[in-house]
Amino acid sequence: MNTTKPTMKTEDQVWTELRRHASAQLRPGFADRVLRAARAGAEAAPSLLGIFSLSAATAIICLAVVSLYRSANQNPVERDDIVAGWEKIAADSDEFAAK
Repeated sequence: MNTTKPTMKTEDQVWTELRRHASAQLRPGFADRVLRAARAGAEAAPSLLGIFSLSAATAIICLAVVSLYRSANQNPVERDDIVAGWEKIAADSDEFAAK
């Protein structure tokens, strides 16, 4: 005895209908146009050496800007205060560790 309705479709039938409907929506030669566009894009892509060079140049520029900014904005008195603070912290931790 068949318990399914006669109007129910199997999964394979549904996929077949979906494929048929989708292929009807595409113009002829679609796959060829997509492949040609992909190949043209791959040929126009920058080389690995170019990408690496750009990355290295960017890193060098960033490091230079950070170091220039840091050296320009830190006055000697502030730097001495910071160093003195860290020396006190180190001395206190050494004293605590010795106990």
